[in-house]
Amino acid sequence: MKNLLLAIGILMVGACSGPYQLAKHTDNNIRVIADSLQLYDTAIANMIAPYKQKLDAQMNEVIGEAESTLTKELPDGTLGNFVADACLVYAQNNNATADFCVLNSGGVRIPTIQKGAITVGKIYELMPFDNMIEVVELDGTACKELFVWIAKWKGAPVSGIELTLENGEATHVKIKGEPFNESKTYLVATTDYIANGGDGANMFAKGKRSNYNYKLRDAIIDYVKTKQTIKADNNGRIKQN
Repeated sequence: MKNLLLAIGILMVGACSGPYQLAKHTDNNIRVIADSLQLYDTAIANMIAPYKQKLDAQMNEVIGEAESTLTKELPDGTLGNFVADACLVYAQNNNATADFCVLNSGGVRIPTIQKGAITVGKIYELMPFDNMIEVVELDGTACKELFVWIAKWKGAPVSGIELTLENGEATHVKIKGEPFNESKTYLVATTDYIANGGDGANMFAKGKRSNYNYKLRDAIIDYVKTKQTIKADNNGRIKQN
């Protein structure tokens, strides 16, 4: 009986009490020195030193320069335009009839490439993933779905195409300077990530795919080496009304 009364009393107290309140707190910043954690291993450091030196030399190689700072922006940014141009140039070199390029803004992993020297390492920062270039044949209906997709994301890195975003829709679409023709099929350069439906780009599943087994990152490096000087192209490929 005593145990029963004790249990009832505890439940009543718990039912009447409110949530816990924080009375006070203190903050302390503690500097942790790596050596104090014994993270540094001289033997391992000596073993990897020759490889690190070689890798550093490769990453620090200057392959060109940016005439001005390239910036990641939506709907139309100079950094995304640069990446899309590199992708389309590679695709057209391997398939002369490739019409335009559409990529995802999330694949561009840094906000800017600053004016000045462009190194191999900077391109690895820009494009760290091993995404492969693909060209996908899309009919007019699938292309219209792609334009809706661009509008949904409020823009995208593109090349070879112009359009206007109005009230959440893509209008005034031109491909290679010509008005979009829904009765035609188009060859769209992109990456395997997008072609696999990444970021909801499911319209690519309806097209015939060609994978060139070549990384977009490598195509960008080739593009910079060939161009040497990269100019900021902000010609309004995607306009926002």
